[in-house]
Amino acid sequence: MKKIIYFGFSFLSLFLLFACGKEESKPSQTTQSQPQQQTTVKQVAVGAEAPDFTLQSMDGKEVKLSDYKGKKVYLKFWASWCGPCKKSMPELMELAAKEDRDFEILSVIAPGIQGEKTIDQFPKWFEEQGYKNIPVLYDTKGSIFQAYQIRSIPTEYLIDSNGKIAKIQLGVISNADAEAAFAKMD
Repeated sequence: MKKIIYFGFSFLSLFLLFACGKEESKPSQTTQSQPQQQTTVKQVAVGAEAPDFTLQSMDGKEVKLSDYKGKKVYLKFWASWCGPCKKSMPELMELAAKEDRDFEILSVIAPGIQGEKTIDQFPKWFEEQGYKNIPVLYDTKGSIFQAYQIRSIPTEYLIDSNGKIAKIQLGVISNADAEAAFAKMD
């Protein structure tokens, strides 16, 4: 348990360091400085519209969340180095293999960021683990992790058919809990 907490804090620290390190430095001005513009971060919460994205899948296809409008979506943010993530994958594969499910499953990783494998390394590792039937999308800039305000992994978002966030699960969600939540959705 201490390792999980340690890795969680480490990931959060590195994520914040990465996010803060992206700020561009500007030359100092000797004249009066202009007022800084405030950027508004849209709160990601249950009932809010799920932030749209366009990402490349592991098999090279372009995937847009908005293409799933009218369908329910199980969206998992995870990493190859995350113990609980890896432990939850067999159960997620069972869920993905169910033909009678009424929702789509998508997963997102950030290749090359915060210790994640690169785009070149990840497919081989994924195959070696025996994972299948789970679409993996590449967030190469980490911008979707930021848009969804991911603070720990795994984190799952269950999105209803109207594109609204119906449930946010920090940590692993069981198949039974996911299916029960989807059963209550439009």
